[in-house]
Amino acid sequence: MLSSREIGLDIGLRIGRFFLKTEDLHYGYWEKGEYATIHNFIKAQEKHSDLIINNIPDKIKYILDVGSGSGNLALRLSQKGFNVDCVIPSRFLGEQVQKKLGNESKIYNCTFENLSIQNKFDLILFSESFQYVKLKFSLEKVSKLLNDGGYLLICDFFKKDIVEKSPLGGGHKWNTFNKLILKMKFEKIIDIDITKETAPTIDLMDQFNKEILIPLADMSGVYFSQKYPKLYKILKWKYNHKLKKINKIYLSGKVNGDCFKKFKTYRLLLYRKK
Repeated sequence: MLSSREIGLDIGLRIGRFFLKTEDLHYGYWEKGEYATIHNFIKAQEKHSDLIINNIPDKIKYILDVGSGSGNLALRLSQKGFNVDCVIPSRFLGEQVQKKLGNESKIYNCTFENLSIQNKFDLILFSESFQYVKLKFSLEKVSKLLNDGGYLLICDFFKKDIVEKSPLGGGHKWNTFNKLILKMKFEKIIDIDITKETAPTIDLMDQFNKEILIPLADMSGVYFSQKYPKLYKILKWKYNHKLKKINKIYLSGKVNGDCFKKFKTYRLLLYRKK
C-alpha cells in the first residue's frame, strides 16, 4: 500500500514539472538579502544542491543517496564522476531516477530501514530524507554500510528544544540527535547552520497558500454549499477535525519563515566513521 508520503512526493514532482519546470523536491537556499520568488526558486534549489556537492570530501567514489526524490541531485553527482546508488520507496519516483541515471546505478525501491544489501559505500547522503528514518536504528545501519573512514552527510532540519508547540511538523529533535551520535563511532567534520538561508522557502509556500490555496478553498466552499448544500453539510461535519487542522497549519498564515527559524534548525552535517 502506498504511504501518504509517497503519494505526496509523486504529486509534488508532477506539480513542480507543470508549474515551475523543475523536478527538484527540496528547499531552496537564498543568500543574505535575497527575496524568495517563484522566478528564483529553481536557482535557489541549485544553490542548495551546490552546497551539498561542495562539501563532499575528496577521494569519495561510491555514494548511497537515501530518499533521492526525483534523482536530480543523484544525476548531478553521477555527472561529476561519482558512482551513485539510490534508495527510494516510491516506485514511480524510482522509475524516474532509473531513467536519469541509467543501468550503472542501482535503485532500491524500499525504505532505508528495509534495505538489505552487502555493498559498502564511501559516503551515505540524506538530503531532506533523514527526518523520515528511525534515528538510532538508521545511524547504526549507516555505520555498517560505510567503508572504514567513510562519511555520513545530512542536509535536513531538526526540531529545536522549545516548550511551545510548533505548527510545523517534521524533523528529529536536535538535542536527541546530538546526544545519540556522540555515543556512536562518528567524528563531526562539518556543521553549517543554514536555517536563515532555507527559511524563505516557507515564506514562498505561505505566499502560495495566501494567493492561491485560500481563495480556491473559499470559492470551492461557496460553490459546494450552494450547489450541494446537504452533501456539503455532511462532508463538513465528517471532516471537520481534519479541515480545522489543515486550516490551522497551512491556511492560517502562521507557518512562515520566522516560524521556521523559531522552531527548526536546518543543518548541513558531515561525519566521518571512526
